[in-house]
Amino acid sequence: MDETTKTVIDRIAIKYDKPTRIPSGQTASVFYDCFQLVPSELARLAADAIGDLEHDFFDVAVGLAYSGILFASAVAGGRKVSILQKDGDLFGPPLVGKRVVVVDDVVHTGRRLAEAAEKVKERGGIVVGFVCIVDRSSGALRASTSILGAPLWSAFQAEMA
Repeated sequence: MDETTKTVIDRIAIKYDKPTRIPSGQTASVFYDCFQLVPSELARLAADAIGDLEHDFFDVAVGLAYSGILFASAVAGGRKVSILQKDGDLFGPPLVGKRVVVVDDVVHTGRRLAEAAEKVKERGGIVVGFVCIVDRSSGALRASTSILGAPLWSAFQAEMA
């Protein structure tokens, strides 16, 4: 990670004196507030996460509401974007036969990503991977053999401590 990316991640890190319950329901000493990111930072983090992928690796980026929507647009890089709403409805282009990456901002257990993948598959999409800004799974989700069944790419990895 270069110095600029490190500065961006440090800026969105909210540090607590003692472990605190974060929105995911887990307990941590650091919370990553990705809503503070501006478009140029989102683009940088998207490049850090998926910059080595071939441009035609996927057709659609599906962002998880609410936190993954802005990052999904940056990941898409001009390709189609869909939004998977909290109620399970999908807003955007049809997914039938399309190669899809599922996008969220911070990943802990992968539960939300796995649920989203099922919704994508129900709509005929082919999940080829997952992308996040911060991976807090301690590497458990990075391999294609993880519970997700496809690789997870991230701009930054952080422990839950």
